[in-house]
Amino acid sequence: MKTWSDSQLFDELKKDNKIAFSVIFDRYSDILFRFIQKRIDSVPDVEDILQEVFISMWNRRNKIEVGASIYPYLFKAAKYEVIDWLVKNEKRSRHLEYLEVNKDQYLISANSEDELIAKELAHLLDHEMANMPPTMRSVFRLSRAEGMSIKDIADQLSISEQTVKNNVSMAMSRLKFKLK
Repeated sequence: MKTWSDSQLFDELKKDNKIAFSVIFDRYSDILFRFIQKRIDSVPDVEDILQEVFISMWNRRNKIEVGASIYPYLFKAAKYEVIDWLVKNEKRSRHLEYLEVNKDQYLISANSEDELIAKELAHLLDHEMANMPPTMRSVFRLSRAEGMSIKDIADQLSISEQTVKNNVSMAMSRLKFKLK
């Protein structure tokens, strides 16, 4: 197949012959790579564009009309893919530049939103703690807010360590349920 003409290979390609596709790829990938690389510096981007050209050819194989050579089609497809890449890259650059210039605005609004959420959660936590039974509320406050150990809480409140563990566990379950 390597000695076949482009039109013969393309006829086979239309019959879903993957070997014909491979031969076309081998025949034209280097020259297209160099063509694309003259316009785009990044080798990974060049490889992506080249891949898009050949994917497009495979997907459109039944719609493409080829004369004696497939090169004009591949060259034009590569040119359009490069243009698309350049346009997308320019848009991406402008967007990143805009974000860089306006980053303070986004940081302030993000911090403000975080502060609002934190205040709301604190309010919900206070409300739920107020609705807990007195022992549970005291145990939870000493455990979480004061950071006391189970043994210290048990000694301070004159209750068993197991009672402290049970109350912390019930308080956490209650909060998880209410804050969902």
